[in-house]
Amino acid sequence: MKRFAIAVAALPLACVFGAPDAGAWSGGPGFNVTDLDAKCAVCHASVGKEQLRLEPAGLVNSMIFENRHYKNVEAGTGPYQGMAVSDREKLLADVKVVDQNASVAISVPESVRPGQEIQITATVKGGNGVVGVALMDTDLRMQGRPIQGDGWVVVGPPKVWGSDGKEQTKWVDARGAGLRKNINSAIIYDRKADLAAQQFAGGKATWTVRTPQEPGSYSVTAVMFYGTEKASQVGRVTTPTGAVLPKGGAFGASGRIMFAKPVTVTVR
Repeated sequence: MKRFAIAVAALPLACVFGAPDAGAWSGGPGFNVTDLDAKCAVCHASVGKEQLRLEPAGLVNSMIFENRHYKNVEAGTGPYQGMAVSDREKLLADVKVVDQNASVAISVPESVRPGQEIQITATVKGGNGVVGVALMDTDLRMQGRPIQGDGWVVVGPPKVWGSDGKEQTKWVDARGAGLRKNINSAIIYDRKADLAAQQFAGGKATWTVRTPQEPGSYSVTAVMFYGTEKASQVGRVTTPTGAVLPKGGAFGASGRIMFAKPVTVTVR
């Protein structure tokens, strides 16, 4: 119980602490071009309880998207307090459609040699605007690590393709001058959901990695970060500076954390 209380208390503090850079978060962590994992997106809501399976029940219930986001929209609390009932109903229906059409999957060889160079591809669908993806060692939101933590070596920068099939380099190009670009994360830009047409953008990222030197079984997965509200006509707010933010705020719970089904890779 004590652990749960500390964790929940820390969430609002983390969200408020980053508020001056709210625009950057809404458009992706452009100031944080480095290795990422699921803990980086503190305010996002979790898609499914499985990613929180080692956590206390109270924390799990507070983090899943039905409770952390849907209930606030439905009840008209917090940033949704001033919305008309009809607008809240539309927003809730729209974000549910976005969630129902979001997915992430990875492809990776399941039997490899120690130190072998292979490719891991994460394929995403859904969300709106930018979508983030990162390679991790397990599908645990609170305790998963970047894939390098389990002996993998990211050899070079990720290759990223948008929904139009064109390669994107914006993310790795934003990495600081002189820094190596072999990071486990990628941002896919310029993606738009068309709810009326039931069309949702895709995209993918591929990493060249070197397998662990120690023989054994290794879990590999990808975490996907995506937004929901800005896909809805009633889910967007334009600031005086022209930034477009989700109705729930840049640090609200309209963002999501979703994991690909982990793949077990045998090194032998």
